[in-house]
Amino acid sequence: MEEKLVPAHILFAKWFIRIRWVALFILIISNYIVTHLLDISIREIPIYILSAILLILNVLHRIILRRITNDGGRKVTLRIKRDIHFQIITDLIILTLILHYSGGIENPLILFYFFHLIIASSIFSTFQSYVYAIFALILAATLAILECYAIIPHFPLEGFVTHELYKNVLYVFGAGFIFACTSIMVVGLSHMIIYRSIKSEETYVITNIELENKDKLKNEYVLRVTHDIKGHVAAILSCLEVVRSNLTGPLNKVQEEFSNRAYERTELLSSFIKDLLNLTRKRLKHDYEFEEFLLTDLVSKVVSPIQILMKDKSIDFNMYLDKSIGRIAGNPYTIEELYSNLLLNAVKYTPPHGHIELTVKNRISNFITEVSDSGIGIPNDELPKIFDEFYRATNVPKDIKSGSGLGLSIAKQIVEDHKGKIWVTSEVGVWTKFTFILPKNKVDIKANLL
Repeated sequence: MEEKLVPAHILFAKWFIRIRWVALFILIISNYIVTHLLDISIREIPIYILSAILLILNVLHRIILRRITNDGGRKVTLRIKRDIHFQIITDLIILTLILHYSGGIENPLILFYFFHLIIASSIFSTFQSYVYAIFALILAATLAILECYAIIPHFPLEGFVTHELYKNVLYVFGAGFIFACTSIMVVGLSHMIIYRSIKSEETYVITNIELENKDKLKNEYVLRVTHDIKGHVAAILSCLEVVRSNLTGPLNKVQEEFSNRAYERTELLSSFIKDLLNLTRKRLKHDYEFEEFLLTDLVSKVVSPIQILMKDKSIDFNMYLDKSIGRIAGNPYTIEELYSNLLLNAVKYTPPHGHIELTVKNRISNFITEVSDSGIGIPNDELPKIFDEFYRATNVPKDIKSGSGLGLSIAKQIVEDHKGKIWVTSEVGVWTKFTFILPKNKVDIKANLL
């Protein structure tokens, strides 16, 4: 449990430090604008001093956080929590002093107490959150009462408010009561929302694990059954091949026609089973065998035999490969299959004398591939389903019988294994374009896997 909590608390501590830099910048700029441009009376020098103290503290917190994360160990989370405690306490004290030098309870900045109470409620226990609420109340009440009874001087916001609310005892205690009720409500509501969010997340995680387990069982079952079917189909193909080759005796025209039909159908079934086995193995396999290779060489290797099919259909083909991509990290066999699936799909659904284009562009940490064609297109309402298993668009001509409906599912699985993204855009009867993005380096892939 400790190791799971550490990253979240480190991120929160870093975020808190960044927020303080922003607050510090706004405080200094606002101090200058209010004093010199709006001519509102505040104690400028003390606020600049407090800003300097806040800056020093923020640098100190950054050093402490870096030292904690570098040291590691079991008590990392506890040490980070202590540092966040220190940050919130010092912030509340500095906020109180800033209020004192800029109008006291008449300053709208008093609402910033609630910001710190929400932060405390989001990471600490209910008891600790209410302790912070009481601490904030003590600070605000002490400031208000000391100024109200002239124990300490009051620095009014002349030019901003004209009344002297800080002297009105009824207002001070009435506003204090409202402040106390609001603080308690803020802490209570924050904890309720966070508690419900945690419960919802836990339910989601449990449900997701159950679905993954069921999906794994389904894939294992499909793998076993399909593997058995593959053996029987291979035996049938062998028998049909013997019959078609006249080794069992000559065939008449009718027998030859039916044996050829049976062979073609069985061959399609065999191809379908191979695709299903391929997809199922990919979904069950969790080890990523990545290596470095030249993408341009791989793409050229894939394109070469497919260009023969394009020439048979008189399809015009254009290819642009950004050679600056160089070497990438990935599984060359599955990426080769990815390009092959998309290009063969383009050839299959592009009519004779059509056009296909392959573009591979280089980016800083990834590369983008586009495979576009002037084929039959995909209906707009079917685009979200096109990567589903066994799905084929409704406008596919009946004479195109080849294809298992698994090619795009396999392509999507390969892209997801490499932690990339794939999508499709199309216009029926005009064009279709498949686009996918893959990271180039092992570092990027591993970072996405964590």
